[in-house]
Amino acid sequence: MNNPLLSPLASENTVLLTNTLCRPQRSLDGEWRAILDPYDTGYINILGERNRQGYFRDFKPRSPSDRVEYDFDTSPVLSVPGDWNTQDPTLLYYEGAVWYRHLFDVADDGHAAGAGRTRAFLYFGAVNHTARVFLDGEELATHVGGFGPFAVEVTGKVGPGQHSLVVQANNRREPNRIPAMRSDWWNFGGITRSVSLIEVPETFLRAAWVTMADDGRIVGGATADGPDAADAAATLEFLDTDITAELVDGRFEIAADVAASLERWQPGAAVLHPVHWSCTTGASEVPSDQFDDEVGLRTVRVDGNRIYVNDTETFLRGISIHGEGPSGGRRASGPEDAATLLGWAEELGANFVRLSHYQHDEHMVREADRRGLLAWGELPVYWGIAFEDETVLANGLAQADELVKRDRSRASVILWSVANETLPGDARLRFLGALVDRVRTLDSTRLTTAALLTLPSADPALHIDDPLGELVDVVAINQYLGWYYGDREDIPTIRFSTDFGKPIVFSELGAGAKVGRHGDEDEIWTEEFQAAVYRAQIAMIRSQPDCVGLSPWILKDFRTPLRTLPGIQDGYNRKGLVSEEGEKKLAFEVLADFYRSVAEDR
Repeated sequence: MNNPLLSPLASENTVLLTNTLCRPQRSLDGEWRAILDPYDTGYINILGERNRQGYFRDFKPRSPSDRVEYDFDTSPVLSVPGDWNTQDPTLLYYEGAVWYRHLFDVADDGHAAGAGRTRAFLYFGAVNHTARVFLDGEELATHVGGFGPFAVEVTGKVGPGQHSLVVQANNRREPNRIPAMRSDWWNFGGITRSVSLIEVPETFLRAAWVTMADDGRIVGGATADGPDAADAAATLEFLDTDITAELVDGRFEIAADVAASLERWQPGAAVLHPVHWSCTTGASEVPSDQFDDEVGLRTVRVDGNRIYVNDTETFLRGISIHGEGPSGGRRASGPEDAATLLGWAEELGANFVRLSHYQHDEHMVREADRRGLLAWGELPVYWGIAFEDETVLANGLAQADELVKRDRSRASVILWSVANETLPGDARLRFLGALVDRVRTLDSTRLTTAALLTLPSADPALHIDDPLGELVDVVAINQYLGWYYGDREDIPTIRFSTDFGKPIVFSELGAGAKVGRHGDEDEIWTEEFQAAVYRAQIAMIRSQPDCVGLSPWILKDFRTPLRTLPGIQDGYNRKGLVSEEGEKKLAFEVLADFYRSVAEDR
């Protein structure tokens, strides 16, 4: 039975704040002291109860005879944001708890965070997988889920003086987690994205979003939070025009004929409009809260077996990307990593990126917005999920909220994916159906999908009848013809079909190669072998009538403990078009040539 002291099942006392990159904030990134805790001693005593003398107290000996069996001040340092696996070689495979502590000072100048008519929140971009947050020895909140953002209110708790912020991060894999016990990527542990202290007005816009529906209307909404929230009125202004909208019952829309005057965001030609959000309360004309953002406006829809962006039939020249940095095999974070990874995608000729298999850093989708790259956002519902467990479903729905609410103002995002490579079954269909429903409730303007697993077949006519295809808008297919199964010479003759009459995207395909390893194209692990598989796949795709795009696996080699072949894999999946250090393989240019030809034909 699950022990909630060791493995909490749900988040508690956290809130989801959006638009945080648009607000002034105090960064808490940098060097944090860290204590390794494989036995969870810092939280649970020998009786299995909550340890009242735990590490989160950040105690110091009060006398020479006082026994305190830990000391943050003399403990090792870990950088935040960052994973612990690549910062300390001894922690490469470590799974368990690590305690982080950061000391910060608040000036005694009458402007302490959360003082007067303001509120203060600690904001975390992501902590993998479970986080407990403590401030000055007080336990404040728990968050379950390793890839989504969360915030903890600390109003009235961060007055003048020094404060001890302690976070217990635990990346232990468990069967009632999303993801669960097994995944083909690295289980990076730690505070993997930025941490900040954000101060907002007493009544503020906790969430505000705007996008364009498939009929050309501008739609969106906002949620006020605070003592005057019931009387709050929110307004959205497009600063490059005279278009404004006031929210009614938390929602608003701008008619299509009015919205037509705003230039559209296009794939490859990003147009971002400056917008101003404001919130007033009662009879006051002075905003209680306001901030600026930049948003793109575009439509996306399906018609039969085609995808249309801004009413133009669009072929998705894509590539899959893991949230791993351009070098060092570490967890990616921040604007520089986003710019490098998406720069490689552009160099490939891509107009589309699949951000797999979990929610990526917010800088990735904002950078995609700026570059005019279409994007696919995904939930980490992967192999071995306990689909019958209602607590797991509840956490899946919570992670869907974090994914959609944070990114639904981003024009780049056109697809929400609820799963990858899950096996058919009634419980799975009910579970994923609930996620599709939640995503559509939160955002009906984008398309839904899930990457379906295809298994080997001797039949050159591969028919997809997975009932999940009925629930989603786009049928995404992971297939590894020429690598895990099938003969390479047969690939160009294979045809895929479905029961659903919907667009097909090949969400994964490819083969492995070690950069610099050369030989005959029939010699596995060579760059020539990988390039030959790509040429065969491209020949198949050219004559595949329902295919509207592809996102081959994958942009760069990435860490995974499943891949152990010495001298070749060494803990990396080698299907990347570039190595873990960014060195291009032959297949990079094969795919780039195909994408150039597709762009020229359209």
